[in-house]
Amino acid sequence: MRLILAALVSCLAGSLAGVGLMYAGGEPVGFEDALGVGSFVFVPALLCCALLYAPGLFWLRRRRGGCRPAYLFPLVSALVLNLPAFAFIAGGLLLNNFSGASEAALFAPAYVVAGLLFGLGFLWHCGNKEVGSRQ
Repeated sequence: MRLILAALVSCLAGSLAGVGLMYAGGEPVGFEDALGVGSFVFVPALLCCALLYAPGLFWLRRRRGGCRPAYLFPLVSALVLNLPAFAFIAGGLLLNNFSGASEAALFAPAYVVAGLLFGLGFLWHCGNKEVGSRQ
């Protein structure tokens, strides 16, 4: 249950980070803008949580024999496991599917925030459990 809550909170925080970056960039943010950013960040980030972050962090925990060092898990989920999302954003830039670099600068940090918070939520889920323990 903790991992599901961590996924939802991290995706929501990523969406809010995207909207916050829009607002900080001086762009007026309306309901439609927030809904658009939310749909392009929340839903894909939730898929990333299920398909990339969770399996990748479980593999890393099993490989390391636990959740140590703690800083590794948020960093891996924020940077390494987001490489497919970054590649998709870069591909959108190269193929001119985005309006410009401003949208890429909006989405990439939103996914970093979502990955970082999911990594922290994963640590909260794991606690001090070692791999193979039934706590």
